Amino acid sequence: CMAGCTIQCSNIYADVNGKQIVSPVEYETIGLVGSNLGISEPDVIAHLNYQMNDLGLDTIETGAALGVAAEAGLMEWGDGQRAMELMEEVRKGTALGRVIGNGAKLAGEVLGVQRVPVVKGQAISAYDPRAIKGTGVTYATSPQGADHTAGLTLRMPVDHLKPEGQVAASRTAQIRMAGFDSLGACIFGAFGFNLAPTTIQDLVNGQHGWDVGADYLTELGKATIDLEREFNRRAGFTPADDRLPEWMALEALAPNNTVFDVPTAEMDAIYNW
Repeated sequence: CMAGCTIQCSNIYADVNGKQIVSPVEYETIGLVGSNLGISEPDVIAHLNYQMNDLGLDTIETGAALGVAAEAGLMEWGDGQRAMELMEEVRKGTALGRVIGNGAKLAGEVLGVQRVPVVKGQAISAYDPRAIKGTGVTYATSPQGADHTAGLTLRMPVDHLKPEGQVAASRTAQIRMAGFDSLGACIFGAFGFNLAPTTIQDLVNGQHGWDVGADYLTELGKATIDLEREFNRRAGFTPADDRLPEWMALEALAPNNTVFDVPTAEMDAIYNW
């Protein structure tokens, strides 16, 4: 997406005959449109990916909505053909298509499904919070809702299966990412910046002729989150919205049989800086 990028994370997906289907196929799409639905055929996932792109729909949200439809009995798990038919309903704008096209939360409400993976109306991505609990804290507390890019804790030095240390890990990740987002820095570049923390201040100072210190990114991130939370407060959000779906605290996730058990009191204090 940027000239000169050394990562170049985009890709072009072609079928077995070499015909281009879509660009790109990403991890989250494979997770939500593939594994989440029990669909294992790469070409089917790519075709579904194309349909969602063409309709301007997010693959995380729409994959989750299709999962809700499967939970409601509108498709069998692993039935890629039926998933394509449901996407055609979305394209035609039928009543069912509008329900699915408006995302997992609405689909759950209309179809009477209780096990809906959303926070603040946004679908959870392909990192289960029962297995990566710090990211679960991010999902719950982030002003945007279940946004893994707001503070993924996968690389944090914590035991991801235990509740201890997860709030601190999420806080650090969220502050960093809010700062990077405000600067327009790529999330993948952030991994490198974290290993060389003075790089950001050097770049900012060099670009603008400023004299910011080593804490610039942290202070920028905190200020950004404070603004986002104030927006949410005025929009009517309360700490009660900073929660994962209740069933994630009750249903154990195989193979480690863990639930999301980070104390709510700790999560409510995450932004007390």
